[in-house]
Amino acid sequence: MKQKTSYWLVALLMVCSVVFGGLTGYFCAFYHVKSSQKTFEKEMQKEMTASIDENVKKEASTAAKNAVKENMKSIQAEASNQKLSVDTVYQVQKYDAASKQTTTEYETLPKELVGLDRDETDAYCKKYMSSLPVQEYLDGLQSFGVVAFAKDRLIVKKIYDSSKVTYRYYLIAIDGEVVVYYGDKNTIYEYTGIETKNLTTEERTQLKKGVEVKDENELYSILENYSS
Repeated sequence: MKQKTSYWLVALLMVCSVVFGGLTGYFCAFYHVKSSQKTFEKEMQKEMTASIDENVKKEASTAAKNAVKENMKSIQAEASNQKLSVDTVYQVQKYDAASKQTTTEYETLPKELVGLDRDETDAYCKKYMSSLPVQEYLDGLQSFGVVAFAKDRLIVKKIYDSSKVTYRYYLIAIDGEVVVYYGDKNTIYEYTGIETKNLTTEERTQLKKGVEVKDENELYSILENYSS
């Protein structure tokens, strides 16, 4: 009887062991699945959040760009409706590249600018640079443009660099006479009265092509040589 009971106890223990082992495996598997599911959900949430943030950033960037464009259109439209007048304050900023200093001067608005809008004023500045007054050339004007435009105030900036002026005078023969031009080659500085027939063949050849003269000292040295 005792032996039989022992068998039943052993069998019961084995069954309990199997059941316990099965339950343990089940709970471990369940925990693993739940853990994996949570990890998956977190990763998905991160990706969704990142995607949403990226979309929000794109939308915000697009909105900002559109706002800037609309603002620029509004400013341009407003500027196009404004025109300069004789009462416009004309402020000229001059930057000297050599000293790296900027000075501000208030001048009378050039008559050519009266009645112009912003686009027409920009065109005036470009035309001015394409045909510089001789003094502006000699001072080394390199750039000229509008800084701020309004019907009551015009601010422009001029940038000068005298080191860019490689020669200040230009000699050439015209109708048998040596004529001195400024370095712009458009403005006559002096009719010398020196006849080219009295010069050497080499000097006449040089004058036919044009002679670039660095400064006033070199100019009078050359003219003295032609006269001797």
